[in-house]
Amino acid sequence: MKLRQNESSVGISVEILWSDEDLFDVKVVAWNGSFGGAASLYMDIGGFDKLAAAISGFPKDNKDVREIVLGAFGREYAGGAASFKLFCIDGAGHAYIESKIESGVESAGVFQTATLTMPIEAAAIDRFVVELRMLGRDKQGSALLTGRG
Repeated sequence: MKLRQNESSVGISVEILWSDEDLFDVKVVAWNGSFGGAASLYMDIGGFDKLAAAISGFPKDNKDVREIVLGAFGREYAGGAASFKLFCIDGAGHAYIESKIESGVESAGVFQTATLTMPIEAAAIDRFVVELRMLGRDKQGSALLTGRG
């Protein structure tokens, strides 16, 4: 499932491009309705289960913060990277995700990067967790965390 740059596809997509016995090559695309970024990165086998476990049940309360890094940031590493910070902005528990994406591809001496935020809902996180676990099991496909633009 790929995100198109329009209001109806706001979210974060994680797609397996290929895998072997040691790792996954994954494409991460984030689009909040007005800004976005994409990166191909490497994840260890078992990485989808770890990601699912890290965000499962978010938010427990309005002070719950979860931070996850996929791939590795910096020129010294192969591939790109994506980090996600899930947090609440108020006492009512309105949740957001901040995504930082580094392409891992140098262009004119610069690695392209994007940082964006979008509101998310607990039900969307629950669906995303299920899809991530399926990715880890099936070793193919994609998962989508639907955001609100």
